[in-house]
Amino acid sequence: MGVFGMNGALRPRNDVLGNNGSASVRSQNKIRSDESKVKHLEATVAKILMINEALWEIVRDKFNMTDDDLDAKLYEVDMRDGQADGKNQRKATKCPNCDHMVSSRHPACLYCGQVMDSSIFDMK
Repeated sequence: MGVFGMNGALRPRNDVLGNNGSASVRSQNKIRSDESKVKHLEATVAKILMINEALWEIVRDKFNMTDDDLDAKLYEVDMRDGQADGKNQRKATKCPNCDHMVSSRHPACLYCGQVMDSSIFDMK
């Protein structure tokens, strides 16, 4: 008798895992795929950071700016959404045409079609 008198109750069942534990194989494949995606994203972020650094150095040198100028502008952009949180994403706002609330996910009011002023840098 097994644990609590249940014979075989703790053994994997073929109808759940498939004949060769295919659920486990699928899980391992999913993990490898996700790890690959994370590595790709990390490489992409590193490249973007390098490009931004190069662009900042061009702007700084060409216009005789300082890192303090960049810090001030970063703070200004960060505060556009009302919070110093390292993000600048529009929140739901009232439509200037019909006064309905419009989600930041929508480029225009669902009620009247008014195009909402939106940054090209919005992340959906």
